[in-house]
Amino acid sequence: MWLLSPLSWMLCCLLLLGWSWQRRQRQQRPWLVRSAVALLMTSVLAMTPLLANTLLAMLENQYSAPDCHPDQMRDGVLLGGGTDQLPVDATDVAALSIASRRRAERAAQWWRQVPGRRLWVAGGTPVAGYAPESRLISLYLQGMGVPESAISEEPRSRSTWGNARNLAAMQAPPPRNVVLVTSAMHMPRAVFAMRHAGFQVCPLQADYRQQPFELPGYLIPQASALAKSEASIHELVGMLYYRLRALLGWPS
Repeated sequence: MWLLSPLSWMLCCLLLLGWSWQRRQRQQRPWLVRSAVALLMTSVLAMTPLLANTLLAMLENQYSAPDCHPDQMRDGVLLGGGTDQLPVDATDVAALSIASRRRAERAAQWWRQVPGRRLWVAGGTPVAGYAPESRLISLYLQGMGVPESAISEEPRSRSTWGNARNLAAMQAPPPRNVVLVTSAMHMPRAVFAMRHAGFQVCPLQADYRQQPFELPGYLIPQASALAKSEASIHELVGMLYYRLRALLGWPS
């Protein structure tokens, strides 16, 4: 969503400052200029690895040392991480995003540790008529040696909240105690949604994106840092929305 992008904030601030400059002779509003400048500086800071990795740490470190043992469990839930493009057909695994692939690779690694484990893959499609994420991820898992018989698909959900609700409503749902595989930054929101749907989850994180502190690069705005900040802000706002939704009892 463009409203959650620091780049959008910066562009809005520049437009506001330009408007204020044109009107400076007729009406002075110093508080408006100061607010715009402050938000502009915040926007630039959010494009640096310094703030981007700070936001990531807030999310990724929450479940870095879970108080459970995923290696002792037999059932896992894998949440899709999106696609980079609409798939050409139901076998176009190349359409999967890097987040989806890293999550699937972590899930496959976990599955291989103990014979007889089972995976439930959740993820629909944003556009009707195209292959759902769950189908593409299932094929990707099979390419890594996980047999189709060990995979169940939930192909209807379009959000993390929907993942959890639809998994619980499946004709053959996962057990209530499961390993939850998703990106480290996505884990807090995913855990909340799954627990609200009645699951007890053991987090198994994938797709870590934090980078070690390094000067002077940490202070220089970068496109990669902007992408990390946008993703982190999306997760933080999403968590706030989910908590509000649960508190007010909004329908699923």
